[in-house]
Amino acid sequence: MKTSLLYGILKPAVKKLVKNGTHKEESYEDFVRTSYEIQAKFQFKLPHKKGYEFRDEIIDGCHCIVGHKTGSNTKRALVYLVGGGERRWQLPTCKTMVRYINETDRDLWIPLYPLYPDHDFLDEVEMICDTHERMLKDYDAKDIAWLGFSAGADLIMSAGRHIIQKGNILPMPGLMIPVSCCNLYLSEESYARMEEIEKRDIMMYARSMKTFQDFYNHENKLPHYLCGCAAEDDYTGFPKIIMYFGGDEIFAGDAPDYEKAFIRCNVKDYTIRVEPGLFHAYPMFTFIKEGKRGEDEIIQHLKQKVL
Repeated sequence: MKTSLLYGILKPAVKKLVKNGTHKEESYEDFVRTSYEIQAKFQFKLPHKKGYEFRDEIIDGCHCIVGHKTGSNTKRALVYLVGGGERRWQLPTCKTMVRYINETDRDLWIPLYPLYPDHDFLDEVEMICDTHERMLKDYDAKDIAWLGFSAGADLIMSAGRHIIQKGNILPMPGLMIPVSCCNLYLSEESYARMEEIEKRDIMMYARSMKTFQDFYNHENKLPHYLCGCAAEDDYTGFPKIIMYFGGDEIFAGDAPDYEKAFIRCNVKDYTIRVEPGLFHAYPMFTFIKEGKRGEDEIIQHLKQKVL
C-alpha cells in the first residue's frame, strides 16, 4: 500500500522519538511511579460546543462523558473506549466527538474507566459492564456500539469475554469495533509473527509483550480470560465485530489467531482488517490521509443499523 507523503516524512521521526522511548521503565516500581506522574496532570472537564449537550454521568465513582445533539432523540448510542495503556485517558478532541455524534446519528458515551496501578483489568471491565447495564435503560442492546482504540480495544474484548464467562449476565452490544487490541498472553506462532513485524513497527517491540505480563498482572491474580490469549479464548456469542490492525504494528501478529478463534467459536459476522503499511491505532490520527480514511470507514460502519 502506497502511503501519503506526510506519513512518509513523519514515519522515521516518529520511530526515533516514540519507539526509542517506549516502556523504558526497568521495573514495576518505575511503571507505578510514571503512571502516577501521568495521571496527576489530568484535569477533567466537559466539552462545550454550540448545538450539542454534554453531561457527566457518574458510574462506579468514575466520570462518563455523555454527549448528544441538542434536542435529539436518536435511541442509538456509541461507547467510545479511549486508549492510553490503561494508565491515562487519551480523550478524543471536541471536534472528533462532534463528528461521531453528528455523522453516526448516535449519542456518545465516553467512560473514564479506572486506571492502573490502583485498579486492574477486572475493575475496568466491571465499570464498562456497569456502564452498559446503565445504558440498557435507554437503548436496546442492538442499538449500542462499542468502539475502542488500543487499551480501549482491549477492554472491548475483555468485557465481551467477561459477559460470556459470567453466564451472559448482559446482552451484548449490537456491534464491536476494536482497533489495535492486545492480549497479555500469546501463542508461540503469534509471538514469532510479532518479532517479524517489529522490524516495521515505529512504536513497539515484541519483547514488550513479556513486560506487559508483569506490569498489568503483577501479582498474577487476574483470571486468564481477562488477560486474553486469542488462540485460546471463548468468543461464543460475540456480536458483529469489525477488528482493525495496522499491518506494521506488532499486535497484528495476533490477527490469524483471532481468525481461527472466531471460526472455532462460531462468531457469525466478523471482519479482521489488517491495513498494509500502517501503524498502531491509525484511525485516531486524522491529520494524515491514512488516519482520516480509517475514521471515515469506521463512521460508515456505525451509521448502519443492526437488524
